[in-house]
Amino acid sequence: MEAHRAVGNLRTRNEEAAIVNRPLTLTGSHFGEQKSTWWKAAVVYQVYMASFKDTNHDGYGDLAGIAENLDYLVDLGVDVLWLSPIFDSPMYDMGYDIADYYKINPVFGDMADFDRLLAQAHGKGLRVILDIAFNHTSNEHGWFKKSMAAAKREGHHQYFKDFYIWGDPTVDPTVDQDANGHPPTNWESVFGGSMWEWVPDFGKYYLHVFGKAQPDLKWENGAVRNEVWNVLRFWLDKGMDGFRLDAINCLSKARNHDLCAGRPGQPTVSGWPDAPVFTPGRFEQRCNEMFANGPRIHEYLHEMHQRVFAHYDAVSLGEMSCGITPGVGRTFVGRSGKERQLDLILHFEHVELDCVGGDKWVPRDWELSELKAAVSKWQTCMAEAGGWDTIWMENHDQPRGVSRFCKGDETSWKQAAKLLCLWMLTLQGTVIVFQGQELGMSNPDEFSEDMIKDVETRLFWNATHQDLARGAGVKKLEMAKKAITSKGRDASRIPIPTSGGFTGSGAKPWLPEHKHFSELCAESQRHDPASVWSLYRDMIRIRKECPGLVSVVTTGKQRNNRRLIIVLAWQIYGAYHAVDQHHASIFAYTRTFEGDVYLIVLNFGSQDVEWEMPPTDGRAWVRVKSTRDDQAGESTTLRLGPYGGVICKRER
Repeated sequence: MEAHRAVGNLRTRNEEAAIVNRPLTLTGSHFGEQKSTWWKAAVVYQVYMASFKDTNHDGYGDLAGIAENLDYLVDLGVDVLWLSPIFDSPMYDMGYDIADYYKINPVFGDMADFDRLLAQAHGKGLRVILDIAFNHTSNEHGWFKKSMAAAKREGHHQYFKDFYIWGDPTVDPTVDQDANGHPPTNWESVFGGSMWEWVPDFGKYYLHVFGKAQPDLKWENGAVRNEVWNVLRFWLDKGMDGFRLDAINCLSKARNHDLCAGRPGQPTVSGWPDAPVFTPGRFEQRCNEMFANGPRIHEYLHEMHQRVFAHYDAVSLGEMSCGITPGVGRTFVGRSGKERQLDLILHFEHVELDCVGGDKWVPRDWELSELKAAVSKWQTCMAEAGGWDTIWMENHDQPRGVSRFCKGDETSWKQAAKLLCLWMLTLQGTVIVFQGQELGMSNPDEFSEDMIKDVETRLFWNATHQDLARGAGVKKLEMAKKAITSKGRDASRIPIPTSGGFTGSGAKPWLPEHKHFSELCAESQRHDPASVWSLYRDMIRIRKECPGLVSVVTTGKQRNNRRLIIVLAWQIYGAYHAVDQHHASIFAYTRTFEGDVYLIVLNFGSQDVEWEMPPTDGRAWVRVKSTRDDQAGESTTLRLGPYGGVICKRER
């Protein structure tokens, strides 16, 4: 029997919004902190603009489509909308190549559309954060064009000359037959090929960590940083509630003098060092240590906090590209004034278990014990550092969690999706749900070239064909197809079946729709109490309204002088402790809060499992929530069906 009160008796988000027009603000006073930390208790919903809802029938989602579906998101219970980049862009990398930070991409609408969406979202109690890239811009950005003109001594644009990282060719007369020589260093781009792009008009290279149409800004230049602060202030002054900062740990690149034991390399005449040779016979080499978590990164991010975020009630969510350990991650989220940088970080260890050395295109089998170890490390380390974790399993760059973490067949997707829901919403941290996740969406089942829109995937596919032309076997082609289907970024970017469908009849979506589009339909799931969507709604509400864990908090920004009741649920603030770390299919842990102990037991396997409950000094475990009706258990033994999960509470 369910121990929590019936969901139907829980206050709805619309009723909450009637009490206060903006989301509840949790101050840090309960935890000895000074700045508002509303983001700790928040559930964030990531909207991938192009694939959410198309209202003008051009095949791409738009701002009006989000506005139409705000009630859907309120009903689900989320607190924050994270919008993928909405800025003007040539869409080389689907908006992460920004051409104008102050203009809306006409594919998605205009500034009036955005202002309406922001006002409507705030009116319904939803916060909004923007996804923005500052490591690089588009090569069509005005700054880059002026930087090129300045390098060619054209016009009056010398202010922009050092806005990007330019390098001279390196010429070795004994090796180079071409007078142009070769790039300044052997650094390999994240998307493949050299990280340096040659500009023949004036005989220089520019640096791009990602695609060649995404030149990196030179953060060493204080003028660049000031321009970035101005961009952030512009949007925050419009009422934005924060930013997801793309690849934010890549801002500081290593110079020759930054080489050390932890960052080995070879100095070059260019001033930037060559990376160690990992792949003999190739010029370009993997070089994460040269651009990720660089020598001045903490300085830049602390300045960002001091100059911008310290003056706004806004969250800074930083993406940590190219892998970081918990020990490094904690250095970005210190809460003391001299250490303040970011509020939250996105780390990737748990989604890189299925690849070799961080190379997404080289798959490997993984064991559940590895996943448990990775999650437990981050849960523990972030708590010990006074930081706060982020809980997520899929996004616009990562495949669907159902396909990645659960290895069952097509018939088990619903149970698997429910299992992952229970997992996400019972860990400590800020939960981030990617659009369609609440519907149980999975990766496409079969390879199709129509599915290759992403620049990274297209480059990988082209490189595979080049290898075939050089004599590689057909097996490599089949392996590439499998890798693209399971790991390509387009897998999670498929349009989602929002109410009324993604687009109008006769319109062609920019990516093919999921073959189970009608079965996953949001409208039908909202009215089915046994659906994946309904479990997400229930778990989000339970997370916030767990009975008996209510504390009154007074804030400095209360509306109408009302005291705001903040629910401190165990799912949010309870201490995490792993249980039975080595079981082959059970992921179990406890959450402890103010004397209450909750046990979460999850069966990641496709077979029934019997599992011995931890001893409780004679006190019984009482079931709070489960994903299946067929799960049973005595006082000491729990029986879980395939992909079954259960939450139990220890009697006091």
